[in-house]
Amino acid sequence: MSSFRAQVSTLKFLFLAVAAIQLVTAASGTIVALYFAGTGASQEIAALAPAAYSLGFLIGCFFIAGWITSIGHIRAFSAAAAICTASALLFSVTDNEPTLLFVRFLTGIATAGLFAIGDAWISETVDGSSRGRLLAVFAIILGLMSVLSQVIVIITPDDLNQSFVLVSLLYCLAIVVIAATPSTPPEGKERANVRVKALFADAPTAAFGAIAVGIVSTVFMNVVPYRAAVIGVDAVDVAIAMGAIYVGRILFLYPLGLMSDRMDRRRVILVASVIASFALLTFALLSTGDGVRHAVIVGTPVYRLVFVGLILLGGSMLTLYSLLLAHAMDRTVPVYVASSAVTMLFVFTIGGIIGPLLTSAVSAVFGDMAMGWMLMIVMAAFAVLTAVRIKTVAPAAKAEQTNFKAAETTSLKSAPTQKR
Repeated sequence: MSSFRAQVSTLKFLFLAVAAIQLVTAASGTIVALYFAGTGASQEIAALAPAAYSLGFLIGCFFIAGWITSIGHIRAFSAAAAICTASALLFSVTDNEPTLLFVRFLTGIATAGLFAIGDAWISETVDGSSRGRLLAVFAIILGLMSVLSQVIVIITPDDLNQSFVLVSLLYCLAIVVIAATPSTPPEGKERANVRVKALFADAPTAAFGAIAVGIVSTVFMNVVPYRAAVIGVDAVDVAIAMGAIYVGRILFLYPLGLMSDRMDRRRVILVASVIASFALLTFALLSTGDGVRHAVIVGTPVYRLVFVGLILLGGSMLTLYSLLLAHAMDRTVPVYVASSAVTMLFVFTIGGIIGPLLTSAVSAVFGDMAMGWMLMIVMAAFAVLTAVRIKTVAPAAKAEQTNFKAAETTSLKSAPTQKR
């Protein structure tokens, strides 16, 4: 058996467990948004939920994950998944908004721990010759789970309590799988440091882009489903729409990544950000706030075009983080490459906190309709910044570039950490 196949076989239980976690993590963004819409919560509250989750993820990823792995990978994974299980069940028994916001905060902390443990386990198990292919397989699995996550909403559209129970069962499945793994977890290793100031100095396009993508993607994937449900869009249609966005990422991630390896990567970033800006502008124009326009186009060819637009939005918006990360690696001296990868996730998560809070503020001042315009302006502003940088700053030398790799916004490890 080849080294690659042997390592896949060794890690298959971990892959299955993390796949279950990705499935429920991606589903929860939609389910929580629909839940708040169903309980009559305001858009400000619906926006605070992903902000609380992102804050928890930030704390869990950068301040707690290293500590919890000291008790052992399997025990730490099981404990974090148990917290997520309890958190999901709480949504099915209470509608107290402060309680649920705190629950999302705890879920963010625990989820960060789950992905950090999975990342560490994979990265410290595989050898250099198999690492790239294995991480590519891992990225594909996570991408497919993101698409399939919306099935949880589709099969339980009329009772979200059932969705939360199903989510809890999948967390339990992950615990059982990881506890039954026959492989031995590796010893934990020291992680790279966060260098925010250096990232903004070395690669401002990547740094500002990570914030912009964090703002836009967090709000669109976690608050827009709430808004859609409020104006009367069916839960199944919301789930299919979210699935279409994830499909777009799968379809466009590697073609755009390979293209970016052959030219100034910032040009591909610019094209993706411009497409995302136009897609966001289109959806802002289509949003009337009362569901009238949606009701008119349901069942027409225009409605199908909306889903094509969502695929394009996912193919541009959700691929930007990986492109930006590769650009940050291009601009970073080799000794700090790993630190820059960690810092990019840190900055992205800050954007994930800012975005929902900014949405709450904008909605309170200008009304709920302003959210779509805010997202378009943020993405368009980043596109302008990228264009200016292309005009004024020379591209990275070919010898300094990294080879593109898909990177998850839950991962500290799956990043291009070596120069060519």
